[in-house]
Amino acid sequence: MPKTKTMKVRLGDCCMVCKKRKAEGLQVLNTFMCESCEEELVQLNEQDDKYETYVKQMRNLSTNFIG
Repeated sequence: MPKTKTMKVRLGDCCMVCKKRKAEGLQVLNTFMCESCEEELVQLNEQDDKYETYVKQMRNLSTNFIG
């Protein structure tokens, strides 16, 4: 019986904010942010509930880049 080979296919990258795998988005310092999270980030202001989540993710991004 002939051997079969397996191939792994990656469909997009994992978003640093929502943790979902998406095909379209923005690469920031070797980290991926999907289009929907990017659009949401642009629309946020300091009073929004999700604002702190994005701030934490951006801090993690800079910490990982520096250290």
